Amino acid sequence: MFGWTVDREVFLRFVAGDAFRVLGTKHDLTYVMVANRKSLDNTALTQNLQSSGKQVIWVPFNPERFKRWKELFDISCILHESRSSSLAVRNQEGWARDDPDWFAHLKTLARPGVYEDYRDRMERNMGVHPEILTATLRERPDFFVLPSALLDCVTDDVLQIAEALSIPTLLLVAGWDNLSSKGLLYHKPTLVGVWGEQSKKHAVEVQGLDADRVYVVGAPHYDGFRKSEHVDQAVVRQALGLPSTGILVLFAGTLRLFDETQLLQEMDDAIDSGNLPAMHILYRPHPLRDTRRSERSFLDRAWRHITMDPEMVEAYRARSPDSVLSRIDHLQQLYQTVDAVISPMSTILLEGLLFGLPTMAVAFGDGKHSWSADKVSRMLHFKELYEVPSLIVCRERTDFFLSVRQLVSNVGNDILSTSLRESAKYFVYHDELSYGDRIAALVEIMLAGVQRTPRYDSVRVKPDKRFLIRNWWNDSRIKRLSHVARRKFFRWHPRRKHE
Repeated sequence: MFGWTVDREVFLRFVAGDAFRVLGTKHDLTYVMVANRKSLDNTALTQNLQSSGKQVIWVPFNPERFKRWKELFDISCILHESRSSSLAVRNQEGWARDDPDWFAHLKTLARPGVYEDYRDRMERNMGVHPEILTATLRERPDFFVLPSALLDCVTDDVLQIAEALSIPTLLLVAGWDNLSSKGLLYHKPTLVGVWGEQSKKHAVEVQGLDADRVYVVGAPHYDGFRKSEHVDQAVVRQALGLPSTGILVLFAGTLRLFDETQLLQEMDDAIDSGNLPAMHILYRPHPLRDTRRSERSFLDRAWRHITMDPEMVEAYRARSPDSVLSRIDHLQQLYQTVDAVISPMSTILLEGLLFGLPTMAVAFGDGKHSWSADKVSRMLHFKELYEVPSLIVCRERTDFFLSVRQLVSNVGNDILSTSLRESAKYFVYHDELSYGDRIAALVEIMLAGVQRTPRYDSVRVKPDKRFLIRNWWNDSRIKRLSHVARRKFFRWHPRRKHE
């Protein structure tokens, strides 16, 4: 079996979390890692894999191939935007605003029949990823397991080869919004494992998959997301530099553009003046946050009632991602220490529900960025979240303090907490089995339904010779890397093996 992984988040959720441990007791596993720009310098991922004794194959990320996949993704978003409000938002806040001429060109291709013909022609000209094909033909796996964000630098290449060679493929959805906002799958996997009933609905209605090919398996990184008696709140508060008593609210930042410092400053002043109830705010900026315009640095101000999560200070100062390897354990401690959650449209809202915390969504814009929380709030995966009883959705900035007071009034309501946890099961499934047990069982279902083995000897597949590893020495992106970084990359892919 080949298990594909591509970026830091997928690594955290599936590999570092050991989601394939049970599967590894039944099958020989090989992990295939894509060496994209992020992983070139991320030696921690490599060391983690090697130290755990996993069999690993590295294949290169071909940026020019990904550009072609990205163009086809953009066309599919335009063609099928009626299936999902998320696709419509992306179109309106993406190409239509930033590059109207290119958007007009894509629209000429986004017509039924035209898109399919264009895509088939593009794929014939591209051929398949040569390094992935070489590894597949050499190892001859019985099946693929593909953790996927849909729009990433491996999914299209893997599904293209899987379809050409009839390799059974289980696609495991990595993120909450992937099925409703990351484009449309053109090559279909054999089976798909999704987070919950909501994402199964998106798989059928947005992706057009047959319902009997979609299985609810939960999310690997949320498998243990539940309250534990082993967390000492006083110890956690002390470690974070927080007051030992009083209401503690987590303000979790968003990836998208939103001036969080300004809103936090208003909250700090309102708590000080008594316009908001006495509380302390723990601010956790998003680890991958987009660069804001005209946002004052949080670290430049003296705060009275707000503290940044110490884990995020260096990442925020350096404007670079934090360590993904410890984030889940840290978050689990936070959720068992705070009393409520506020977030401008991020997955943190769902995580708050998983712990039964009073939760509030900030769904208004900041007046500075066009792609802000008000636009994000229209994305499809959030819409059913708004139907959760007692979840507070603040759509107007003028109502913000009123909503915060309502949120604080819900703190300590055990009946509400139980209701929120029950509502969360619609979005993320869990039971007495582990995520690893569920996907191992799903692989057996897939293999039992397969009518034929992969066609390694009977089908010839055309590789894309333009992007062979030997040609990477002259690629402009590789040239811009330091000499050490280039050597590190090619130590994973020695030239002599590919010529």
